[in-house]
Amino acid sequence: MKRITKISLQKTKGRYNLFLDELFFCGISEETLIKLELKKGMQVDEKELEAILKEESRNQCFNYCIKLLTRQNYFEKVLVDKLKQKEYSEEDIAYALEKLNTYHYIDDGRLAEAFVKDKKRFSKKGPAYIAQALRMKGIDRDTIAQTISENYSEEEELQNAKQLALKKVDAYRRKCADSYAIKNKMYGYLLQKGFRSAIISKVLDGILSEEDHFWEE
Repeated sequence: MKRITKISLQKTKGRYNLFLDELFFCGISEETLIKLELKKGMQVDEKELEAILKEESRNQCFNYCIKLLTRQNYFEKVLVDKLKQKEYSEEDIAYALEKLNTYHYIDDGRLAEAFVKDKKRFSKKGPAYIAQALRMKGIDRDTIAQTISENYSEEEELQNAKQLALKKVDAYRRKCADSYAIKNKMYGYLLQKGFRSAIISKVLDGILSEEDHFWEE
């Protein structure tokens, strides 16, 4: 059995030093101090000391999440990967995620919708590219399909593909005089950007029929 002989403020706001039998034991957060009702003169056994360390560890994990989220939004999988890099335990991570979801600090559905809108508007990426990027961020296929379907119309895909094609065609013409080769390069370029084959064919056929001078010397 040990006794808490001192609890002193650290320079960091909301942090305290905990002393047992006049010796420094560990630093704790205000959350740990309040939840476990720690006070000077309190007697603590080994089980209670373990509880202090456990509570502090998961509070540190949660507070690290808050620190990250004040800078930018994170998908849950990306946030978990960062926590694992900091070597937080699975139990600490689970606690932090549950608390974050309770407070609605993370919302993969909302972020996925914003991600689709951002990529289609500013980067002019196609649906396939966006879907792959969302899969890498841990979003399930059904959510991806629904989010893209609700926020990326076929007309928008067609217009984005057309804009990219018109911007790229001159660069390919300078490198190659053969119209067939240029078309193949354009097809590969738009496919890489995530557009569907049917959309790509429609765009390229439109350019060939309406802008024939693009393919002539």
